[in-house]
Amino acid sequence: MNVNDKISTKVKLRDLTLPEDYAHIARLINSIEPGSTTIEDLEHEDQHIPTTSSLTLDENGLLIGFGRVRVVAEHRDGQVIGYGASWRAPWSDPGELASTFCVHPDYQRQGVGELILSHLENWAASHKASVLLSEVKDWIPGSLPFAKKHGFLLDAHIFELRLNLNQLDFTKIADPIHRLKESGITFVTLADIPGEVSEKKLYDLYVETSKDNPGQSGSLPAFPQWRKEALPENCSQEKWVFIALDGDDFVGVSTLFSTEDTGVMYTDYTGVKSNYHGRGIAKALKLLSMQTALNEGAHTMTTDTEAGNDAMQTLNKGLGYFPGKGHYRILKKLED
Repeated sequence: MNVNDKISTKVKLRDLTLPEDYAHIARLINSIEPGSTTIEDLEHEDQHIPTTSSLTLDENGLLIGFGRVRVVAEHRDGQVIGYGASWRAPWSDPGELASTFCVHPDYQRQGVGELILSHLENWAASHKASVLLSEVKDWIPGSLPFAKKHGFLLDAHIFELRLNLNQLDFTKIADPIHRLKESGITFVTLADIPGEVSEKKLYDLYVETSKDNPGQSGSLPAFPQWRKEALPENCSQEKWVFIALDGDDFVGVSTLFSTEDTGVMYTDYTGVKSNYHGRGIAKALKLLSMQTALNEGAHTMTTDTEAGNDAMQTLNKGLGYFPGKGHYRILKKLED
């Protein structure tokens, strides 16, 4: 009898029953990462996802379109102790499926994770997916070894950085910005140049600069979806989008988001065109955003960085950021 046979006598997988399972999933996820989601968050997310699958293969035999599967692991006493999902967004790279899986801490190392993962992989194989992507937390003991044991490879290590704004000396901001202005670089916000033309130039800048980030996974979505994600109405403002210009060309950007934590703001993205690297543009953009965050009443800045992005690591360390929790992005190549 294998591990799945043993666990199946105590646990069964079933499809979601909504809206009842929102509460179970929220409770489960929060048992692993307290405060990370709510029933309302889960419902809101589903409202923006198509309900009809459109998965198909392109001319190269690679999976495209949208589709997903979601299951919960239910103990024989009726408690939901695990959750798994696999999905494909239309803008994902051909062949790729994303996934997530988690098990309540009280039931880990008992075969529940294997049961969920096996189900997701079988679903992926049935649709002829080439790669299964996922994430595991770097602060949960055994998470990465579990993934590697089941054939996943480490793709990137991404972690949070935090900065105490009250410890910064903002008298140093003027000099680097002045030097850049003398060389022809100017700084504006999206509020200074609003409209779709500027937003599309910003999108093109994201597309180009994201290629330089080793932490970037896949391609960016098309402009309409990118705009929802990069300029979300609930946590961003045009005056928080800082842009470096060389004439009319967008050459660098750094964006701020508000967060649910009072006094904490988040740098969502920073990028500079490769032929402008080494001139201090990213630092100037970040300093401008920090000054704005302080003016907005923030005391702390957060951002995410990839362990292999040496240039950004050096910049963030020099600005006073210190590392916190993170996650490993993992991938598994599926057999044909």
